[in-house]
Amino acid sequence: MSRSPESGPLRKVWASMIPVEIQLAPADAIELLASATLPEPFQVFYMLVPRVSYLPFVSTKLKEQWIDPMLAMSGTPINGNDISTIAPETDYWFEYKGIPLKWHYPIGLLYDLYVNSALNDEPELPWSLTVHVRKFPDRMLIPSPSAETMRNMAMAVVKEADFVRYGSTKRTMDLGKTEQFQLLDGLETNSFEKYAAIHSILVPTPDPRAPVSSSGPKFQPPKAVPLRFYTPGTSTTEEFSIRPVSAGGRPASSSSNPNVGLSQLRHLNYNVHQCPIAPTKEADGDTDKPTTLADAYRTCVEQVEQVTGKVCLCQGIRVPWETPVGWLTDNLVYADCFLHLVVVSASSSLPTIGEEIV
Repeated sequence: MSRSPESGPLRKVWASMIPVEIQLAPADAIELLASATLPEPFQVFYMLVPRVSYLPFVSTKLKEQWIDPMLAMSGTPINGNDISTIAPETDYWFEYKGIPLKWHYPIGLLYDLYVNSALNDEPELPWSLTVHVRKFPDRMLIPSPSAETMRNMAMAVVKEADFVRYGSTKRTMDLGKTEQFQLLDGLETNSFEKYAAIHSILVPTPDPRAPVSSSGPKFQPPKAVPLRFYTPGTSTTEEFSIRPVSAGGRPASSSSNPNVGLSQLRHLNYNVHQCPIAPTKEADGDTDKPTTLADAYRTCVEQVEQVTGKVCLCQGIRVPWETPVGWLTDNLVYADCFLHLVVVSASSSLPTIGEEIV
């Protein structure tokens, strides 16, 4: 049964945070500060990041609260330029164990892809990330990330979800500039109240108490559920020109080894599967049956009689394969209105629906 986004699991999803521990890449520290050792108290930056948020919004806070104050305190020469221009927001990129993280993916999805899916033990908390402010790997990531670019990209995905759900983008296109700003501001500031007010216009839920003449957004049964499955693909490496750091905190010499300036970044490829999935399927008799997660997997990914030996993760929890996709889209969607579903080998260490979201 559908429910208002102002209550229930969707609010808990928005309240779900991932503690992160962020360190500045040593090579970048040397270039900015002439030392791989950061001054007190800037060695490590800790913060809680919302699962539904995005890395460019983290970069904005990181720059304002950590990088710029660190440069100001260190007395870094700025050659007449404002400190904020030394490490522009569009140069920031994040790495996890040699893997550049796609900044246009929701943070919770990234965590499920590279942490929850890889461990048989307790998930890594805090999540240890390395931030770079130099040498953006534009062959592996979309270049020039920023909060403004992220807002535009998020709005484009919301529009795509609208088209998948109803066969048109009318609901999104009918939003005024003020409403669009409120939706995106709610996402950037993690204000569920701002976001939910506009989400209820885009995805209204049936309310039997509403009068027929009500002027509010009309409920329309969706034609399809916006979802994407992510399944493991191949792993590749790419040489990347970052000068490693010696034990003394100085750039390592390249005289003895011609490859000393080349570091390898891993690129773990995930296959992304997306196809229109109706929330119900035909059944014997007059009543349609809900489409389950297993039904959606068979349609989008592979035709198998039984989905065995696989676990589906959404919002950090293990979703039973018999769960109706209609319920999932009402309760566990990300802020872009898509269900992002990570399918990995079975593991017994992850929470299931019914347990607290981590």
